[in-house]
Amino acid sequence: MPKEIYINVDQHEKRVAILDNKRIEEFYIERLHTTNLVGSIFKGKVESVLPGIGAAFVNIGLEKNGFLYVSDVVQGDGGYEKLFEEEPKEDKKKPEREKKLPPINEILKKGDEVLVQVVKEPIRSKGARLTAHVSIPGRFIVMMPFDQHIGLSKRISDRHERDRIRKILEEMKLPKDMGFIVRTAAGGETKKDIEREISYLTRMWQHIKFRAKKAKPPSLIHQEYDIVLRVVRDIFTGDVARFEVDSPNEFKRISKFLNIYAPELKTRLKLYHDKVPMFDKYDIQKQIDKVYNRIVQLKSGGYLVFDETESLIAIDVNSGKFVGERNLEETAYRTNMEAAEEIPRQLRLRDMGGIIIIDFIDMEYGGHRKSVFNTLEHHLESDKAKTNILSISSIGLVEMTRQRMRQSIEGKSYQKCPYCNGRGSVKSASTVAIELIRKLNQILADPKSKGVFVSVNPEVAKYVISPERNMIRHIERHFRKNIRITEDPSRHIEDIKVDEVGP
Repeated sequence: MPKEIYINVDQHEKRVAILDNKRIEEFYIERLHTTNLVGSIFKGKVESVLPGIGAAFVNIGLEKNGFLYVSDVVQGDGGYEKLFEEEPKEDKKKPEREKKLPPINEILKKGDEVLVQVVKEPIRSKGARLTAHVSIPGRFIVMMPFDQHIGLSKRISDRHERDRIRKILEEMKLPKDMGFIVRTAAGGETKKDIEREISYLTRMWQHIKFRAKKAKPPSLIHQEYDIVLRVVRDIFTGDVARFEVDSPNEFKRISKFLNIYAPELKTRLKLYHDKVPMFDKYDIQKQIDKVYNRIVQLKSGGYLVFDETESLIAIDVNSGKFVGERNLEETAYRTNMEAAEEIPRQLRLRDMGGIIIIDFIDMEYGGHRKSVFNTLEHHLESDKAKTNILSISSIGLVEMTRQRMRQSIEGKSYQKCPYCNGRGSVKSASTVAIELIRKLNQILADPKSKGVFVSVNPEVAKYVISPERNMIRHIERHFRKNIRITEDPSRHIEDIKVDEVGP
């Protein structure tokens, strides 16, 4: 079955589902009241420079100042790698971290005005990650105004096609003071198409420069496309058989975009008319609902457990109901193989990034561990986000990183629990009851106290006044003061209210 893209637009948000063989492979949400930041260009003002960490904080007009590393300021050819999945196939230069970089305070000082681009949106308590290596993406080309590097996407694997594109670039009169990266979608495109897009990107850059020169910081200079047009530009290629949207306004926007960039794809664009919600009709909503589950069931009966923390994501692989047919080693191996295929899909679906630790089931045979690792690595190759994976350990642990530019689906859709304050659990009734007794001992020890009225959750009240414990009677006898316990079903289990009896 072919690859398909479905876009649902309502009053409050836009949702994009990308299906392969009728199975959802990628899912994106963009709320209408939020502004897309990744890829947007700002004129900012340096608020502080911190030589100790080689970075500067830049005011770009957001609630929190953006973070600009020295490696994202000095001249180099790594800025575009932080924004896009493509990178040059051949890069003999040392990685940025191995280069000796000048101190940040020799490059920037407080009050400087800088043109920066957002490469990672603010996440939790962290401000936006910025770069001075501005990149302007088109459908076929990424233009880098402050770089002279020209490269090809490594995903264009055919040698003849690479040579053809390289020849086209050599024949063109490219601006000498700019860099260009040919994207995967350029495969098979004509010289005229590539020339037209470079001309368009050059005009756009001239407009950005003009606005930046006139603007006072902090100012938004160039707004990146919303999720709909980003998907059309970056994902709607020749291998997509169907593209359907349920909004007439978005249909017109997409049609206009395709008229300019990819008129040959217009016949695959459809406007959804049915009264039944599109995601329900195509059985997409049921699949989306599972994206929010902490536990992911595997076909064999095993399951995965996803836990997202402030610093990393932990994925635990369990055999569950799957007991295998031969022995424990075979059960572990088959479950791990299935997990190695499913985990990359779940990372894309949930848009999870940062440090990721995968705890596979222990395997005795090194050949099994190698096979599981190779399977995981193979399925990560289709991920547009950059990944870096370390070899599987003897106890089945895999450490990896995945490029994180935005909040995960869970981060966008959930907030910290007001009951457990993000701990994932609450105090037991017995713990709260013991804390209440300590509090009562403290209050009633005061000679001025005549007694107390206590309001608690029914579970706590039941624990405190149960005949077998006699927790209250002991304190009343000791202090010779009255304690009145009342149940309040609306009160949180950890919440205790104590009022002293008046004189």
